[in-house]
Amino acid sequence: MKQEARKSIRLYQQVADKLARAISSGQYPVGARLPAERDLAAAHGVSRPTVREAIIALEIDGLVEVKMGSGVYVLAPPAADSHPSPKDVGPFELTEARMLIEGEAAALAASLISEDELAALDQLLVDMDKGNKRGDSEAIDREFHQGIANATRNSALSTVVDSLWTTRERSPQCALVFQKSRSRGVMPVVKEHRLILDALRAHNPAAARTAMQNHLKRVLNYLLDATESEALDEAKAKVAAQRTRFAAGAQLTRR
Repeated sequence: MKQEARKSIRLYQQVADKLARAISSGQYPVGARLPAERDLAAAHGVSRPTVREAIIALEIDGLVEVKMGSGVYVLAPPAADSHPSPKDVGPFELTEARMLIEGEAAALAASLISEDELAALDQLLVDMDKGNKRGDSEAIDREFHQGIANATRNSALSTVVDSLWTTRERSPQCALVFQKSRSRGVMPVVKEHRLILDALRAHNPAAARTAMQNHLKRVLNYLLDATESEALDEAKAKVAAQRTRFAAGAQLTRR
């Protein structure tokens, strides 16, 4: 029974629970830096995105702090009587689900979408561009994707897509990761959405599916970039420092 219950727990939750126990036991004391993402992935036999979702869960529980370009540091061990917050849907698995479901929704919509619906989507892209400049295009992004789902004439698909977006907005983990992404200047990309609309206007199901899946693959990459917890920025800073030092050395040599 325990084994079956454990199988039902998502991988990132299992990793988060193990890391929380390691922090509680003192294996990782307050102020300690957790092992590198790739090392944690290898140690737990999971992918790096799974490790990132586990770290996000620990961050929400206040156990760790992610310092961009430096790593993940322990803030405090869990209290003896505390219980981890319920683990909700992670941003990477949610985006993967969207890729599968919305890709097929776009393919179906391509055969059924009306001229009025195409015109409405076109206007949404104009509004999205303006919203990006104001910094408030999230609702427009959702309306665009929901409009495609509605164009399938399938109420079940429409409801599922609406549910996925509602989950994204209500999930603490998703909210945190998308906030990180937005803080790095990532906004809904009008060009990517335009490619989806072009395929819909051509009534080409295969092209619509591909355009939607490619768009969501890029969204996944944006999220991965935003949650990079290893020393990428630190490495860049070191390279920049070396360039400055070598440039200074060259100037001294010329003198």
